[in-house]
Amino acid sequence: MKKRSAIRKRAERAKEGSSPRSPDLSAMPRRQLIALVSELQAKIEQAADVTGPLPVANASISDEALAQSALQVGVPSLIVDHSVRSGQIIDYPQGDVTVVGSVSSGAEIVAGGSIHVYGTLRGRALAGTAGDPTARIFCRKFRPELLAINGSYRRADDFAAELWDRTVQARLEGLRMSLTPLD
Repeated sequence: MKKRSAIRKRAERAKEGSSPRSPDLSAMPRRQLIALVSELQAKIEQAADVTGPLPVANASISDEALAQSALQVGVPSLIVDHSVRSGQIIDYPQGDVTVVGSVSSGAEIVAGGSIHVYGTLRGRALAGTAGDPTARIFCRKFRPELLAINGSYRRADDFAAELWDRTVQARLEGLRMSLTPLD
C-alpha cells in the first residue's frame, strides 16, 4: 500500500512540474540562492581535490583552445548598460564586469575577474578580488582614481602623464602592475 502511494505522489509531482530534486530557483530568495551556489562550489572543489589534476598531453595551450574552454565553462559576467555615477558601487565577485558607459569620479567597480569600461574610467576599479592574478582592467579613456588587481594597487599619483585620456590595459606582471596603452 505504501509503495503505491509513493508512486502516486511522484506521478502527481511530475504532473505539477516540480520534484524534490529540482526546486523552483526563480521563487527562491537571493540569499538562499547564494548559499546553494556556494555549497555546490564547495562540493565541486572537494571533488577536484579528491580526483587531483587531470593529466595534460601537451603543456602548451593555444589562445583559441583557451577561449573555447572559457566559453564551455561559462565564465560569469555582469554587463552594466549605463554609466556608473559618483557614490555607486558595482560589486560582482563571481566574475567579469563590463560597463557600457563611463565610471564617474567617486564610483567603484569591484570584480572577481576582469573589468572592461567602454567609456571614461574616472573612479576606482578593483579587479581580481576573488584571487585571480590574471585579471585585467581595460578602459577606453584612462583617468582613474585607483586601480587594483588581486590586491596590488596604484593610485592616480603613480600614473604616467602620457597614459591620461588614452585607451589602456592594466595587468599584473608578477607582483608589479603593468599599464599599457592600446592605441
